[in-house]
Amino acid sequence: MNQLKVGTAKVCITPPAEFFPYPGPAYLGGGIEIDGVYFDIFVRMIAVSNGKETFLFGNFEESNGTDALKDAVEKAYGIPYQNQMFSQIHNHGGVQTTTVMREGRSQKKNHNYTDAQWKMGQMIFDRALEAAGKALSNMVPAKMGFGTGNSYINVNRDYPNDDGYYSQIDNYDGPSDKTLSVVKFTDENDRVIAAMLNYCAHAITTIGATDADGKLKVSGDFPGFTCDYLERKYPDSVVMWTSGSAGDQNAICCFKGEKHYQESCAVSTSTMLPHGYQYAYAQNLGERHAVDADKVLMKTECHGAAEMKSSCTDVYVPQQKPPEGTNFWLNIAMSQNNVSVVEKIDPSLVKDGKIVGRHIEDYIPTGTAEDCEMQLFVMGDLAIVTVAAELYVNIGKAIKEASPLKNVFVITVAGGHGNRVGYVQDTDSNTHKTFQHFGEAYPCDSNRIFTDGVKKLFADICY
Repeated sequence: MNQLKVGTAKVCITPPAEFFPYPGPAYLGGGIEIDGVYFDIFVRMIAVSNGKETFLFGNFEESNGTDALKDAVEKAYGIPYQNQMFSQIHNHGGVQTTTVMREGRSQKKNHNYTDAQWKMGQMIFDRALEAAGKALSNMVPAKMGFGTGNSYINVNRDYPNDDGYYSQIDNYDGPSDKTLSVVKFTDENDRVIAAMLNYCAHAITTIGATDADGKLKVSGDFPGFTCDYLERKYPDSVVMWTSGSAGDQNAICCFKGEKHYQESCAVSTSTMLPHGYQYAYAQNLGERHAVDADKVLMKTECHGAAEMKSSCTDVYVPQQKPPEGTNFWLNIAMSQNNVSVVEKIDPSLVKDGKIVGRHIEDYIPTGTAEDCEMQLFVMGDLAIVTVAAELYVNIGKAIKEASPLKNVFVITVAGGHGNRVGYVQDTDSNTHKTFQHFGEAYPCDSNRIFTDGVKKLFADICY
């Protein structure tokens, strides 16, 4: 007898009108404001039960999650901590908020949050807890299937310059992963009721984008349009997009790379994309990605109850810090040759449209390691591995290869501890002076750290 059941929820987390103008992201150089909504953003939940275990998967169409949510869900609904997964699409077209923290945790470094961001974090927490309850309360008999395909909308973004640094430009010779993984849930009449997508790309097509009226606005970036397209095709369904190992992966034709190309090239240019262009492009790319996902959905067969197990562990990533007096955001802009942002922060460093004497002091190892949560969810012959960091694509590939199950994918920017360790370069790339190199993680044998973690997770549930 099939005992598999699935429940879903989708709740809007768009900032209310009184929150605007809302602070823009610090990495654009400061003084940037978001003033309006182009497309609503949501938190989505999918609850899965086989009669013995219940898993709850949640996803936010914004940049930060909420660290305290797992504890609150366990208290309110009785779902064990290790049976919950919450992740973010890491949306650069959404809003940055604080996270509602677990006791004893501190806010992410290098961010000074405003009152509006604090209130936004609390609102998202409340609505996510509401969505979790809805998904757990409306479960119906269901079937599940897993499939993969390819989607050619991403590209490596670490482009080597001739001075030893890297710019955020399309690097077609760099490592990438075009695999689009899809978990499909249908009711007993084979109607699609939910889907979980996984792909390696930054949701960055609308970063700093302006609408036709010249204002920056909130959207779900290309993944928001992907989910909307599929939810309209399959009425009453909930489609969740999750970010794979995308630490060095951008969506193709991302304006940021083009802008950096213009700033890096010898011929100056004042060419600017017209207002509204990037939102239209994000929708176009998102719907193209949705068509790729739908090809997988249509060919994927679904079956009944599956064995369900989960495990949770921490791995430890060595930390580093900048030399005393360093401006963190200036270093990020300097490292990727972002002339316009450098000029905003320190005009003396730019002359004739070029950065003068680009040099960044090596960061200093702290001698400490930051805990990074990893989780494993096994449903039948499918394994879902989650990591509370932004991993380079080759770390994700190493995790897949270390799995004893063939059907496996990796969700990043996840975990109960939030996105605490930030970017982690793979072992072979950790000397590359990208902007990710000047983050919180000290260059290390990262592939081994995370493959050891996934091996431990499988060992914990007897694989």
